[in-house]
Amino acid sequence: MLKLNTEVKEIIDNVLMQYHIFDISQPLMITFPPVCQSIKNNDDVISAPVWSFDFFAKRKLNIVAFNHIGEGNYFDSRTFVSFLDKLKQAITVFPSKVGYGSSLGAFSLGLHADRLGLSKVLLMMPQSTYCKKTAPWDSIVINAQDSINSDMAILDGRTCKTPITFIYDPLSLPDKLHVDRYQQRGTRLKIFGVGHRIPRTLQHLDMLSDVILQFRVGTIDNNSFYRGLKERRKLSYYFRDAYKQPTMSYTNRRVLIIYWHKTKQRLQHLKFEPSKILARLICSIKKRIS
Repeated sequence: MLKLNTEVKEIIDNVLMQYHIFDISQPLMITFPPVCQSIKNNDDVISAPVWSFDFFAKRKLNIVAFNHIGEGNYFDSRTFVSFLDKLKQAITVFPSKVGYGSSLGAFSLGLHADRLGLSKVLLMMPQSTYCKKTAPWDSIVINAQDSINSDMAILDGRTCKTPITFIYDPLSLPDKLHVDRYQQRGTRLKIFGVGHRIPRTLQHLDMLSDVILQFRVGTIDNNSFYRGLKERRKLSYYFRDAYKQPTMSYTNRRVLIIYWHKTKQRLQHLKFEPSKILARLICSIKKRIS
């Protein structure tokens, strides 16, 4: 079913698959992308990059990468699910099958990891559901288009039994609630104060590659992980969400810490930009006049 030592692109219903098998004695990575990586339509498929494929293929690591085509696509069509059932048999030859996904991609792995017989999965800021009735507390869910194939109440990743490692921001209330919905506790690595930006944060801290590659062959080193996170205080979006939308669960001390870091960050990056000030002033005047 899978060809060896050659790069292959294939469309399965409304999903684009790209894979390269270098060595069947090595682990196989299976990835699903975040919603922002959607391919608009079939006309773009030939030139469209498939999320994460190049990262693994350039390192000559076995990779099967999936990408959704069009909106309302949750990797849930009957044709695609049937294909995954066949793929499960084809990948039994690998010593381990490792899943990696972010947001929508993490949700998709929650749906399909057991079906594929994966050894473990790395879920970054996962959506556990896209059902509006189930998660009315998540603006991402509320604003998402419903599936063109399925009842959203049926699509739920929380029952995933494959061993999970979560990476998320517990101060981002929707992300915390999604992680807490999963029936297994799994391994939880927490990045406080960055919001729904986990892969971006790890990338900006030059940690993303190491985290993924460590997980591929074993476990993520906790000491190096949390040591590297100390630099997140220099990121422009550190505590941005918590600063704009504080929850009632914050203690007075936590609120002070949030305001302290945001004030410090703004002072360190203070810029006097007359053009922006003038534009905002004109906009404000127009609003008052009208």
